[in-house]
Amino acid sequence: MQEPDAAGRMKPTTPDGRPFSLTIFFPAYYDELNIPKVVEGALRVIGELGIDEYEVIIVEDGSPDRTGEVADALAQQHAHVRVIHHERNMGYGAALRSGFLGATKEYVFYTDGDNQFDLQELKKFVALVPYSDIVSGFRIEKQYSTYRKLTSFVYNLVLRMLFDIHDRDVDCAFKLYPTVLFKRIDIESRDAFIDAEIAIKARLLGYRSTEIGVRHLPRLDGISTGARPSVILRTIREIYSFHRKYHREIEALKRRGG
Repeated sequence: MQEPDAAGRMKPTTPDGRPFSLTIFFPAYYDELNIPKVVEGALRVIGELGIDEYEVIIVEDGSPDRTGEVADALAQQHAHVRVIHHERNMGYGAALRSGFLGATKEYVFYTDGDNQFDLQELKKFVALVPYSDIVSGFRIEKQYSTYRKLTSFVYNLVLRMLFDIHDRDVDCAFKLYPTVLFKRIDIESRDAFIDAEIAIKARLLGYRSTEIGVRHLPRLDGISTGARPSVILRTIREIYSFHRKYHREIEALKRRGG
């Protein structure tokens, strides 16, 4: 839903007609050159959407480069920008968890701090809020190596087989959630399984989700760490552990008639 402001521009509202408030956050690791571009892009699209109540959070995950210094400088420059620092590198899932739990607005959107998405596409996600609880992106064409594309394909296939997840691209880092979801679930993952965990737990709670295609841009600066063997092994362990808990929950729902 939308309502006009004093200048006649249409401003987004919640499904029940209240002003739309938004937290945008980015996990950042080895992203000293990317974070200024991502933050400026976020502030630009927020202004174009006409959102008055908002915050932008940089979750700096113990990066050994100047990412932390650059993030602090951006927070000093912009009143609505703040930084959550991890003293050491805690992993992708832990960074997302800090962002979700640190969000103070009614809706929370996240994307990665590597500047591989066009934040103008957030406008399409906000427009879908009246029709869907969660809006998730899928990358129309992944800008990865053949190896990364293969691991991503296998990962999504495994999730579909084990958890009946039918998202085309469950680990796409471009998603919009109602913040209250993160008061209702406990995030256990500290690695790449976190997106799947949230999707599974949200579905068990009855949240509706819509997928929409987004462009994936080449990474021009920084270092990608998502496909390291150590990360893949930790994610496999998380899948195995969560799979047992998931089926226990499904059986409990069946017994309760859910």
